[in-house]
Amino acid sequence: MTDNPLVAQAHSSTTWYTGLGLAEDAAQISDGIQNNSWVDGTLGTVGGTLDLLGTVVDPLGSLVAWGVGWLMEHVRPLKEALDWLAGQPVEIAAHAATWRNVAAATTATQQRLADDVRKHTAGWAGASGDAYRSHAAQQLDALGGIAKASEAISYAVEGAGLVVGLVRGIVRDLIAQFVATLAARLPQWLAEEGLTLGIATPVVVGQVATLVAKWVDRIQSFIRSLLNSLRRLNGKLDELNGVLNILRDKLRKLSRSDPTETASDAAFFSKSPARSNRDILENGPGTPMSMDNVHDVAGRMNIDLDDIEVVIISDPEEIRYLDHMDAGAYTPSELNGTQIRLGPASFADDETLAATIAHEHVHIQQQLAGEHLTRPLRELEDEAYASELPALERYRTNSS
Repeated sequence: MTDNPLVAQAHSSTTWYTGLGLAEDAAQISDGIQNNSWVDGTLGTVGGTLDLLGTVVDPLGSLVAWGVGWLMEHVRPLKEALDWLAGQPVEIAAHAATWRNVAAATTATQQRLADDVRKHTAGWAGASGDAYRSHAAQQLDALGGIAKASEAISYAVEGAGLVVGLVRGIVRDLIAQFVATLAARLPQWLAEEGLTLGIATPVVVGQVATLVAKWVDRIQSFIRSLLNSLRRLNGKLDELNGVLNILRDKLRKLSRSDPTETASDAAFFSKSPARSNRDILENGPGTPMSMDNVHDVAGRMNIDLDDIEVVIISDPEEIRYLDHMDAGAYTPSELNGTQIRLGPASFADDETLAATIAHEHVHIQQQLAGEHLTRPLRELEDEAYASELPALERYRTNSS
């Protein structure tokens, strides 16, 4: 610290949601939408209002006053481009405001819950009090994530409207430039043919068509930039949708669970895989992602999977969820020992697959015995991890 007024002080980048998993994911996506990183660089800075979407000024209207009926047919592509970019600014603003209201209401609910938990559990000591506060913290995390996601949607709606409005303004100005250029050149072209405005020859029509094509090409380049921008925005909204789906499922699960539960409603994950699920998908597995390979590896450890449904996960949202949980596989407790779900990360290499199968098979046995209803999750996980090394020894022995 220093008292020198010229020395800038460091400011923490930590926010209330830093480290809160899904809430932080939603916040990062929201920031990416709000800072317009999805906007094509050729479009410049996005700002202003949505008014340009509803502007009805038609720069081609002056051509009608020229009394040149044959000309309107040849400039139709320019008018169609302008009309295609029209919109309803009031509706877009209302839609964005609605999502801002949802974000504000969710944030207010989150704050009320946080205040109530703090107030009513201040004197609650012991394991049950700690469990309740932990359960409430998960609910607050989910609510914070939903608030951030709703805020991001409002930015996306308004941002998309502003970008379309920006391009519409550019197109309108380009068409105005076209009209000004045509006003200067058309009389010259007609004079060269000894004609008046009301009459055209193939030569003059060809000159007009060439001029229109030149402006259409310029306009199309901006429309392509607009479409590229909207595609990038759609990608961010897909990410946001994945986070929202996970948050929805998390809240649904929390609403049905007991804060002091054992492992009966918990997920049984194989954690911290050698490679992420996404990495496996992008760069390929180290061992075949096939059921034949799964049963072959299990057989080398003397593990029988015949009565167990084994699923190799391919759904993008479930894969993203696994990476969020830093997991490669899991055994759904609600199915009571009948299914193992293997993510791509389970197939990083032969031994990773072997350890994962051994780990999840222990959870199958625990669930079939009903132990997940009475024992703490940590004990069950410790038992599953302890099974991996002996299983790997069997695998190596039977593979040599």
